[in-house]
Amino acid sequence: MSKLAIITGGSRGIGYSIAEKFAQMGFSLILMAKTASNLASAKQGLLKINANISIETIAVDFSDSAAVESVAQTITKKHSNIDILVNSAGVLSIEFEHASAATLSTLFSVNCISTMVLTNAISEQMKQARSGYIINIASLAGKSHLPKIGAYAATKAALISYSESLYKHLLPHNVKVSCLCPSVVNTEMTDDGRIANQDKIQTDDLVNAVAYILSLGKGAQLPQLDIDCTPIALAKL
Repeated sequence: MSKLAIITGGSRGIGYSIAEKFAQMGFSLILMAKTASNLASAKQGLLKINANISIETIAVDFSDSAAVESVAQTITKKHSNIDILVNSAGVLSIEFEHASAATLSTLFSVNCISTMVLTNAISEQMKQARSGYIINIASLAGKSHLPKIGAYAATKAALISYSESLYKHLLPHNVKVSCLCPSVVNTEMTDDGRIANQDKIQTDDLVNAVAYILSLGKGAQLPQLDIDCTPIALAKL
């Protein structure tokens, strides 16, 4: 029986790149994202990599935390063994002091609340099984207190704090938790021309980070991993 990985935001960007790696490794996959057509395309692409794996797609809007909660309950009832959960779903907004209530609600629901709702359900099952790995994709923005994206940064700060608490909570139950905190990654979300795409962190860098985390032995823990972007790091000198 193949191992099972759930990837949120799995239809494109970082999530899809990680899904490609897991497909190569022979994992069965559950991909979650907002748009059904993007999920269908992702599934086709992954089956070209490995036609022998099972891929389930779930279209759900992470701005609707109640819908995510319902999906989480369905998943845990259907699948008794979940080996890995990768939380990659996220949205970016450059609004800060002028951000509307709707914008703030969407940011926190997608980047934090829905992720917590799903993770809480999955982690409880992993806790009972005394096995599993949870990897949350946060951002260095959550630790840098950036003025222009303060609202977005606040959501990532919350996710980092939650991940640290979850790591400590699940440590006695043999469930590992890691939080990746990259700076600017080359995805559609950051394609604004301010930094050349080739100079950004690449999605493969995140894939390699995840592969490294999973390669660590039973006695090793990596609760948090910061990944800086070279041009931004140089600008701070």
